[in-house]
Amino acid sequence: MNKTEMLKLFVLIERVYPPFRIKNEIVHRYFDHCLEFDYDTAFNSIKEHIRSSPYPPPISQISGLADLADCRHWEKEYVLADHLN
Repeated sequence: MNKTEMLKLFVLIERVYPPFRIKNEIVHRYFDHCLEFDYDTAFNSIKEHIRSSPYPPPISQISGLADLADCRHWEKEYVLADHLN
């Protein structure tokens, strides 16, 4: 996946999950991880995640390598962080 494709996915996530905001450090941090991802697989993983979770997907979910059960710990961290703001 290239940087333009990754940004398209981040914009999709940002529109569906309003608390999620694209920041430069997020783009830089995740770009190296996303290079190896297939765009279509990542897009389909995000669409599936949107149907099943009220929380933004972690990077493992975007890659298509994780299932929803693996992400429950991340959801707890997200909820905790949201309450701290």
